[in-house]
Amino acid sequence: MSVGIDIGTTTVSAVIYDIDLCEQVEAFCAPHNSYVYSDFRSEQDVSLIIEKTEKLLYRILDSYKSVVSIGVSGQMHGILYIDKDGNSVSNLINWQDKRGDEVLEDGRTVCQRIFDITGVKTSTGYGISTHYYNVLKGEVPQNAVSVVSIMDYFVMKICGLKRVVTHSSVGASFGLFDARKNEFMKNELELLGINMELLPEVTDKSVTVGKCRGIPVSVAIGDNQASFLGSVSENNDSVLINIGTGSQVSSVSEYHETSGDVEIRPFIEGKYLICASALCGGYAYSMLEAFFRDYAIRLGAQDTSQYKIINQLARVSYEKGEKGLDVDVSFFGKRSDPNVRGSIKMIDRQNFTPSNLVLGVLKGMCNELYALYSLFPEKKSKAIASGGAIQKNDILKRLIGNTFDMSVFTSKMKEETATGVSLFAAFATGNAEYKNGFGKYIKY
Repeated sequence: MSVGIDIGTTTVSAVIYDIDLCEQVEAFCAPHNSYVYSDFRSEQDVSLIIEKTEKLLYRILDSYKSVVSIGVSGQMHGILYIDKDGNSVSNLINWQDKRGDEVLEDGRTVCQRIFDITGVKTSTGYGISTHYYNVLKGEVPQNAVSVVSIMDYFVMKICGLKRVVTHSSVGASFGLFDARKNEFMKNELELLGINMELLPEVTDKSVTVGKCRGIPVSVAIGDNQASFLGSVSENNDSVLINIGTGSQVSSVSEYHETSGDVEIRPFIEGKYLICASALCGGYAYSMLEAFFRDYAIRLGAQDTSQYKIINQLARVSYEKGEKGLDVDVSFFGKRSDPNVRGSIKMIDRQNFTPSNLVLGVLKGMCNELYALYSLFPEKKSKAIASGGAIQKNDILKRLIGNTFDMSVFTSKMKEETATGVSLFAAFATGNAEYKNGFGKYIKY
């Protein structure tokens, strides 16, 4: 058995995978309700996240006595500060944090200033831009000796470590990272006055870094990489489309130079992920649900979920062959331009209906990802769709197929990210096979 843990933005998930039988045994998911701030500062309570994640892991280990490996993944880009004893001295400042877009005294944003000084683009919410803001504003805790990701910190806690090596997939998510060399950009960081000793040691190897109750724990990997591993059985011909709170499109490749909103991220075994993320993604659909929910409440209905209703509206519009409204879902901006906002166009007196609005939002989510995919250096022949939004809405899956002009497959696995990191942990300990994907372990 191998256990995978995924510390997400709003939930913590876990999977028990039977390597010998090539099947998922059980999956769990629960909210951690850890937000402390959620305005331009997006921070979460570290101790609460760790407490709930530990409770879930130890409950699993008490129930399953044949666990031979533990893997951990989680939300990328965010950072927390630790002291010399390996204890957190800050909240988790997560990927939704906007202090990198804050305008400084010289009229530039933090991210603009980083680019002007180093020539390297980074985005708000990335660990380096967050830390640089804290440096400029004197907000780095005095007793901080390092920054780490939430998944690395969890590994430290369950293994009793004071410091931990981070995987290149996580290190790269901080920003100002050379993906080809698998190391932070020392010269550029020194130009910013950032102390390199605050940054973690990095490895690109599939290794274990400690033990929990005598069970080997693999180095934590990013949720984008773990989701790919848990969703795609064969890397060479597949593109992964993930739509959850956010959304991403990813494919495995050799190293390529990329531009715009397309990134190249370290993967495993010497490969890379070509990846592009939409800042709003699936959240656009939750905004739409909130819109209809508010209207229902004002009509006197109970405060209940409207997803079933809007899913039905989308189906009606789709099956009638309606085009839907032209909706741009850049409601949170874009990484390349945070000032961009969404819009609804092509409204006329015939098509301005609730069903066309819902269908338009779903199409907008697909169009946004396809526009990013069109910038990829290599094209694939089939799409693997994953994420909560897709699992709960079959019309969205069909729209993906129409938009990308590909056959679309969905994994039968629950909690793909936790599944992927459970398989990665099994591979790191020599208990699972990996060859251009986890092949026989992934079921469609």
